[in-house]
Amino acid sequence: MKLRSSNLVFALFTLLAGTAHATDYYSPRTAALGGAGKAGPLGTDSIYLAPAMTSFLKGYSGSVSYFGYDGPNDSEPHGRVFHMSAHDGSNEMFQAGVGYTRRADAVLVHFGASKALTQELGVGIGGKRFFNHAVLDSLNQANLSVVYFPLDWLQSTLLIDNLIENTASKRWNLYREVSLGTKFNIQKILLIYADPQYTPNAPGKKFGYQVGAELPLFSDLYARFGINRDVIQPHLAAYGRGVGWGAGWIFPKISLDFAMYRTIAPVRSSGKVFSATVSF
Repeated sequence: MKLRSSNLVFALFTLLAGTAHATDYYSPRTAALGGAGKAGPLGTDSIYLAPAMTSFLKGYSGSVSYFGYDGPNDSEPHGRVFHMSAHDGSNEMFQAGVGYTRRADAVLVHFGASKALTQELGVGIGGKRFFNHAVLDSLNQANLSVVYFPLDWLQSTLLIDNLIENTASKRWNLYREVSLGTKFNIQKILLIYADPQYTPNAPGKKFGYQVGAELPLFSDLYARFGINRDVIQPHLAAYGRGVGWGAGWIFPKISLDFAMYRTIAPVRSSGKVFSATVSF
């Protein structure tokens, strides 16, 4: 009876995940920070975390990554995610990026464009298209972001995600979210990220958070740790909580990142994320 109940729960969860997809993609750095980092994305992460930040990431970047996850037993979800993205921060008129994510059941395409209004203020817009293979369903979404650097040690981002909230978007678990991202630079020896969010029409709790820390071990090596609660778990397409940790090795032209990411709710899962990013 216990085995049958476990299989029933997994079947119901799989059905939900097959028709609902998360807004964000977690790169190794984002996963290690527990999903935090909207006020300080690096490389192509700005496409997903805060398109407005792209204007402050000069030059070109391209990234590829792989995310594999499973659970402690056969009753837990398992799968793989392949991803590639690129952005151009060199254009004088505006800066933009695009990302492609492929899962077993869906393809997700994200793009973003931004403009720096001053050296401390920038705005950005983002668009997303989701296509579900299983039910031949698709959906378009959009977001709006603003970044502001009020102090040398403080960066902030306001992100309004999933602007188009309707019956179709709710089937994909895409509810309108308002997030405030903050980055605190403590004497250049510790970076702290705190991203509270409010989802007014989400099922369950309306408030959630993502908090992470980044510690420079050397000039090119970083250690990271983060947690989150009551936010979307991207690979599960459901609200829950998780924890991540990892490291990044940043060279002048290339960076290598790795993270372990574990969900505690709505179900248990453990994932490994790898990426390589080229900048020039």
